[in-house]
Amino acid sequence: MYNHLEKIFVMMKIFKTPSIWMPIVFALMDMAGRIGNIGYTLYYPLLLILAFISLKHKSRTDGIFGFYLLACGMSILFNNIPSFYNIYVRFVAYILLFVAFTPLVNSRYASVLRMRSIQYFCFFTVFIVGINFVFFKGGNISAAQQQIYQNVGMYVGSTGNNEMGALGAISLAYLAGLLMYRKQFFNKVWIAVIGLFMVSNVAMLLMASSRSAVFCAFAAIISMIYVKNKQNLGSFAGILLGFFFLIFVLYPFFTEYARGIIEFKQGGDLTAFDTNSRDVLWALRMKEFESSPFWGIGFGTISDYNSWTIASGGTVETGSSWCAALSQTGLLGTIPIVWIVGGNLKWLLFTKKEHDYLTVLLTGLTIFFTIHPISEGYFTTVGAILCVLFWTVQGIVYSLRKGVFKTSDIPLLVINQRKFRLF
Repeated sequence: MYNHLEKIFVMMKIFKTPSIWMPIVFALMDMAGRIGNIGYTLYYPLLLILAFISLKHKSRTDGIFGFYLLACGMSILFNNIPSFYNIYVRFVAYILLFVAFTPLVNSRYASVLRMRSIQYFCFFTVFIVGINFVFFKGGNISAAQQQIYQNVGMYVGSTGNNEMGALGAISLAYLAGLLMYRKQFFNKVWIAVIGLFMVSNVAMLLMASSRSAVFCAFAAIISMIYVKNKQNLGSFAGILLGFFFLIFVLYPFFTEYARGIIEFKQGGDLTAFDTNSRDVLWALRMKEFESSPFWGIGFGTISDYNSWTIASGGTVETGSSWCAALSQTGLLGTIPIVWIVGGNLKWLLFTKKEHDYLTVLLTGLTIFFTIHPISEGYFTTVGAILCVLFWTVQGIVYSLRKGVFKTSDIPLLVINQRKFRLF
């Protein structure tokens, strides 16, 4: 009885910890198709609160993030941006995001809080993706979603948008990391539970019909296997062969869920991971960049806006975060992003010699958030979960390589076979 009360007390206490607040809000946002927009209502006030917490604990500032924001500000000042974009409000919110989640305002406390937030987000995402699969198998989905799935093989679940593919890929990378360290954390029962979640997450990833998310999931997991075994390339090659063999064996069991990719997207050819659906948008972004290569056409804007863009208050579809960085903020804004991401990749893949669970997890997430933005636009979309995650992950790795904190400073968020260590 005492042990149960103690666990309840610990779980109540954890909700006082700022690191769990935004992951909870993100979970609510990802369930918006089921519970409404409460998560989106809470997001901006919480962003302000977390920015104040970061400022309160500030001990240093990393100028590269400030330089990027300066480039964004210049792109606004040197362009005549239509009023419907509400660009100044968006930019202020963007600054708050950087204060709350990046090394623009940094300290050991803030870095640890951000790393724990990423772990909570990954943990919650596993359940959100899994729950959506249960809804699907139980027939507990709307008539409209059922019709879309029957017509084109696509099911995006409670997100109500194309984010489910990304969530599936992130949750798979998280679960893969846990399995890589299974001997350290789990007994056979928990390994079986993780396996069940992986099955549901793979199914949801495929049903989201996002080719880029599927490819990024593979790339993230392969990079994680490499980092864990890079001191023994023979072991890496053996595990990689086993990984591909497992995919080959299991693929027939998942073809039902991959119908949206195979039939609708690629005319029946799963191997043809072309980018035809993005080519037009990419070409437009490059034309915008050519028209203003130094500071771009303006933060958060596009030249080919339409009535939907105006009615939604400036919502845009850029087709690519990397192309949008060039078109919206020019070379002045793109170079800092490349500097940050490139430095993080070099450090994780080549410079850092030793590995641990969090380093392996961050490698997978960094690879994901390097490749996935090629075909999805969210670098400057302040209200998007993926925007916050991109900058948070890049900021965490940047702080690690600059020595602001160490992975050993972070308590692991896992369910240990000997005791409950989730919180």
